[in-house]
Amino acid sequence: MTIASTSAQEGVRSRGRRAVGFGRELDAGGSPSDPATLRLTGEFELVVAGRSLAIPHAAERVLAYLALAGRSVARPRIAGSLWPTSSAQRAAKSLRNVLWRLHGDGLNLVMAQYDRLSLNPEVRTDFSELETLAYRLIEEPKPETLARLPLLIARAELLPDWGDEWLVSDRERYRLTRLQALESAAHALVSTRKLRQALMAASAAIEADPLRESPRRAAVQVQIAQGNVTEAIREYCEYRALLRDTFGLVPTRALNDLLKPWWNPEETLP
Repeated sequence: MTIASTSAQEGVRSRGRRAVGFGRELDAGGSPSDPATLRLTGEFELVVAGRSLAIPHAAERVLAYLALAGRSVARPRIAGSLWPTSSAQRAAKSLRNVLWRLHGDGLNLVMAQYDRLSLNPEVRTDFSELETLAYRLIEEPKPETLARLPLLIARAELLPDWGDEWLVSDRERYRLTRLQALESAAHALVSTRKLRQALMAASAAIEADPLRESPRRAAVQVQIAQGNVTEAIREYCEYRALLRDTFGLVPTRALNDLLKPWWNPEETLP
């Protein structure tokens, strides 16, 4: 079934589930003809059969919205979220136009069932894979999970160049989940004396939230374990100055106590 017939006959619900976007209908098993991946961390990228495929930005937004939703969504809700300043009629038309433009050769990315749309479940997204990795690191950082830590370090932000309001909650959720995963990984790696990897994780967490103390503690622990006490003191002083200038606060005793065998931070407070 084509998108044209779908648009003309949206009231005919017996048509059931079909695929739209990048051409051919799904096979009997519902699989796309070529592997496809959506990359939502950093710049948006659609990779089909190992090659990057350029699509209009409006189509990028529809695919990203469906990928982050993780379920089927009613067309009016999609249209209203993506075109909030348009009337309902114009927003619905804009969504239909995007689906038309997605209708090409080679792959089906969007599933349509009655008045609801969803991302084809066979399409991989880096966001869902990174989120799964982060949760595993938080719950139980096993060696095989820690081995994938560089991937989480490299993928710092969800579509950072997009200013869409509907992205805000997902972006913040990913930021916090990633941050907690980096902290968990850093402490696990310190405990197993994998200090270089621990410092990488702690540094990435500090970059994500410079005012958060727990990754600073991990970084100080690593530097002390490496015998770099002066570097640990420098890390502490940098954090203390930032905390004082931003909130008028000082680091907690837990951080101070890490340095007391060599240097008493409380005696050097301004």
